[in-house]
Amino acid sequence: MTTTKGKGAKFIPVWIKTVFIVLLLSGVSFAAWQQLPRTGISTDLSVIGTGKPTLVLTRDTNFVGGGEVLDFLRKAQTEHGERVYLRIAHQGQADGLAFSSEHKSRDGDLVLLDATGNILAGPVLPQSYSDVETLISQAIPETSSHD
Repeated sequence: MTTTKGKGAKFIPVWIKTVFIVLLLSGVSFAAWQQLPRTGISTDLSVIGTGKPTLVLTRDTNFVGGGEVLDFLRKAQTEHGERVYLRIAHQGQADGLAFSSEHKSRDGDLVLLDATGNILAGPVLPQSYSDVETLISQAIPETSSHD
């Protein structure tokens, strides 16, 4: 009796299987992590005109342009968040739609309002973080200096 067991059978070493599974799980985890919301910037527009300047990003998640500007705003949050409100007018919310309609802004546009809610600048689509800093400096002149 002859058997073919062992003839021509190829075995993959256990360490290769383990490395493959770890890489696969890491890739899936990374992809899932990227899908999580990353903002931290409020969509509460009721702070407009309450005594502190407000920089508002119009954001429509159906477009990608506002994502880069959102990254600029996150950086501005750490540097200027105590001196100016940073907010998002989300197009999926009624107050965000009303804001963008009133100010004629689209995804990625920034609108700067003074402490009483009057428009200082915008809508403008910033191309770099320095454009965001320039806007903020219009509301608070001392923020234009870099320490």
